[in-house]
Amino acid sequence: MSGETPSLTFTQISKRNRRRRPVVISLWILAVLGTLALAYERYHSNVSFIPRSNSTRSHDFWIFYHAARQISDGRSPYAAHLVALNAGYIYSPFVALLLVPFVHLGVSVLWRAWLAASVLALVATAVLASRAEALSSKDWSAPVLFGVVSGSLLRFQPTIVLFSNGNSDAFVLFLLGVAALATERGRGIASGVLLGLVGVIKTWPWVVVLVVMRRGVVQRRRIVLAFALVSMSAPLLALLPRGPSELLQWIRTTIMAGSQHLVSTSVWGAPRALFTTTGAARPALVSTPLHWLTMLIFATWVITLLVICVRWSANGRLSFWNITGCVVLLLPVSHADYTVYLLPIMWIWLARALSEKKWRSPTTLVAGAMCIWWISLLPATFFSWQPTASAVSVEMPFFANLLAVSISIASDQFLSRGPATGQLAH
Repeated sequence: MSGETPSLTFTQISKRNRRRRPVVISLWILAVLGTLALAYERYHSNVSFIPRSNSTRSHDFWIFYHAARQISDGRSPYAAHLVALNAGYIYSPFVALLLVPFVHLGVSVLWRAWLAASVLALVATAVLASRAEALSSKDWSAPVLFGVVSGSLLRFQPTIVLFSNGNSDAFVLFLLGVAALATERGRGIASGVLLGLVGVIKTWPWVVVLVVMRRGVVQRRRIVLAFALVSMSAPLLALLPRGPSELLQWIRTTIMAGSQHLVSTSVWGAPRALFTTTGAARPALVSTPLHWLTMLIFATWVITLLVICVRWSANGRLSFWNITGCVVLLLPVSHADYTVYLLPIMWIWLARALSEKKWRSPTTLVAGAMCIWWISLLPATFFSWQPTASAVSVEMPFFANLLAVSISIASDQFLSRGPATGQLAH
């Protein structure tokens, strides 16, 4: 027909690709060099802060190291009086047992190795997240996505806090990323093993197994079986140091950890910080009715989002991370640095926008909203947990995360009902 635009020939496409190749290569070089620079910055800015006690910087790693020394000396890694002070080992013995063979090297050597491994885990997470979106490496969008993913991860304020504390979240984030990909691709056993392993490492990620309830999940039985078998290793590991009494001690400390006297950016923690005299932050207003009313509203809000995501969402990895975001918001003690677990939501929406290349589309608007969420959490004051800090300030990550997860789940439902459903199913 005369009104139709003629399609490009193979020769024209080849010429266009050749013209773009130097630009794409340059973008890849910038993305890789930027990632390496940020990875070095994360390592170098923390390597000199060698943990010395459970009350100094890098205190989480000190807790792991101290627990390993306790096991090495034939003592229990669990100490109720330290847990009460927010300074005790509360997880399964898995991480401590991994460190036991190396405690003779000293805390300084192990701290450097832990930092290096954490940095590598985050870089691997960025590579995995970028490759999972299947953008052509010969197109400019692929290096742009990788650069944004690695930059937003390594320069994120919660990531800086993560390294400052020396915890295990870098490894858990990577393992969850692999689990999300395995779940989407129907690798039931691998998915179940990984979902079980992250719980053995850090306990609360066990709840992410809710993703198997989502409609459209293939090999559900295999996932549940593998998850159950791996999860059973946690109580078995707890028996190793000192027998049955150690298992009871682990259970006891885990329960105690649910009432830690800390700022919690969750549906339970935010109302408590805002409207009660917890001592963890300066309340906005002391009011018992407001405390319980806002707790009820926030809990109902997030549980509704979770039900929507589990019941109606059919978009694999996005659903996985939306559910993870809901879990983070529902934890009894949800630290502000757990915000890193919401980053994959932003990455998926950015990948969708880049693949569409329609700058005024609804997908691009959602991606832009997620970028604003990331920018809004740049101020370090939101992650200051001094008793004199304003509760409104320290709970800003909660409100930002609640809004981000809400936008993602609502947009997923709205756009999935449109004509481009097949293109949006990531």
